[in-house]
Amino acid sequence: MSSKLMLALFVTAVLMTSIAAVTIPAASALTSRTSFNDNHYTALYPGGPRICGDHICAPGEYDKMQQELAKAQMRGKTGTTMPSTPTPTTTMPAMNGTSTTTTMPATNSTSTTTMPAMSVCQTVKTDLVNAGISSTVMAKVMADLGCS
Repeated sequence: MSSKLMLALFVTAVLMTSIAAVTIPAASALTSRTSFNDNHYTALYPGGPRICGDHICAPGEYDKMQQELAKAQMRGKTGTTMPSTPTPTTTMPAMNGTSTTTTMPATNSTSTTTMPAMSVCQTVKTDLVNAGISSTVMAKVMADLGCS
């Protein structure tokens, strides 16, 4: 009787294994591809779709993003334009006690120069004070930069 039981268990195990092998799909590295588009798009290189941050841009989104970026970059630039005048030769004391003569090229009187933002003026003034430059030279440099 035990041999019949062993035979029944063996047949049952073989049947269960064959049913499982038929119903469970096999994994294969040889599955065929349906899409061959291997292009990787970035905002750095032109061509392909436009990239807006971390996604592909919707229609009109790229132009709007570029305008907002330009506005953000220009924020803080409070300079105004004014006509420039020729700059004369200036003698400034150097750090080692000698003097240095600097000649700036003359500019056309019809050209315009953008005045620097106030943070640039303050930085230059602070650096000149720390370098021990005289007040007359400092006033001349600040005037040449268009700082008040």
